[in-house]
Amino acid sequence: MCAVSLVAFTASLHAADFAHLDPLKEVEMEALRGGFQIAGLDMSFGATLQTLVDNVRMDTVFVIHRGGTDIVSQTVTELAAIEGQVISQVGKGSGQTIMELTPNGINLAGMKDFSGLVVNDSKGFTSVFHTVTRDAILGSVVSDASDRDIQHQLNIGVQVNNMPAMRAAQQRHAITESLAR
Repeated sequence: MCAVSLVAFTASLHAADFAHLDPLKEVEMEALRGGFQIAGLDMSFGATLQTLVDNVRMDTVFVIHRGGTDIVSQTVTELAAIEGQVISQVGKGSGQTIMELTPNGINLAGMKDFSGLVVNDSKGFTSVFHTVTRDAILGSVVSDASDRDIQHQLNIGVQVNNMPAMRAAQQRHAITESLAR
């Protein structure tokens, strides 16, 4: 289960841009949430990895479940235009591979199947990849550029879906135990 959506570069998106889409039903949302049960707790896990390279942000949303981790969406947003800067998406669905955009002297053959972005401008070359394995969420940056502001941020969310039911069961058990004495 891996759904990847790549959004074209745009300086701004508005709610009207998505008005033609039907909202997801709760049942559909439940199927996209990660999670599993541990000792009766129904837990959902999700993660967002964000990399900012100067004025370009790449966000990847993951779900974490018993079988591993899947990419739900991947978006690239240009926060402000910089003259002479070329931003390119690479990997699945982009029509380009990292090998086509990598300058001489940098070997990224091992990343040829990864999805990501490339920023080329007067500062130099920078590539960003977000990927997931069974054991790890990976954010990679390869650059020969000078004076870049590069930031990585990983946010992991945990939600206990059946906490009210667990509290009620705990209270019933406590009452039953006190009456049995």
